Amino acid sequence: MKGLRWKGGLVVAAAVIGFQWYVEANPTKPKGIHENSVISTAQASTTVAAALPVKTVAKRVDHTQNWFYHYQDDDLRHITEEYASNPSRTKHRFAFPYDNDTWLTIRTVSVPLKHKMTSGHPKVKDVFLTTNNGQFQCGYDGCYAAVSFDGGKVERFHLTMPNAYPNNVLYMIDGQRFLREMSKHKTAIIEVDYFQNGSQQFRFRLHDETRTTYSS
Repeated sequence: MKGLRWKGGLVVAAAVIGFQWYVEANPTKPKGIHENSVISTAQASTTVAAALPVKTVAKRVDHTQNWFYHYQDDDLRHITEEYASNPSRTKHRFAFPYDNDTWLTIRTVSVPLKHKMTSGHPKVKDVFLTTNNGQFQCGYDGCYAAVSFDGGKVERFHLTMPNAYPNNVLYMIDGQRFLREMSKHKTAIIEVDYFQNGSQQFRFRLHDETRTTYSS
């Protein structure tokens, strides 16, 4: 009996060793992964992709210039200054005798330079508001412009009407504060008073813009 048990144990051990050897010699691939099916799927995907219509995407870059610049030379003093202007995006049409389209324009004058700059813009010294039509009017307490930047709170900027200019030019005493606010915002609404035409509001875009769009 003991001999039979000893012989049976040898048979079992041999079977286990033989199974392990078979597994190592013939590794089983995980279910669902077959080389032929992978190749077939890749070929089918390529065929389908080739059959699909190809869409072309067009890129368009639009540049909107809101500021216009030019240099003006002073030959007597051997200096030059950069002048900039930004006309309003909206306009008004006044009654007779100012029955023409009316725009408001932000104008700036740079600090004096010895030479024109080849890139960038010089520091701004003065800020003006001008109108192509009609006349500005100041109140008993002076001249003011009401300004809202990006639809925010309304701020007042002190202006004056220079004696050397006609009534369509206002010098902004608070010009440097206006420039600081302008640098932080994209749009503005400016309200000023006109003779015989009351308070009028004008909309501005404060910076040049570049917009990229894609279409198919």
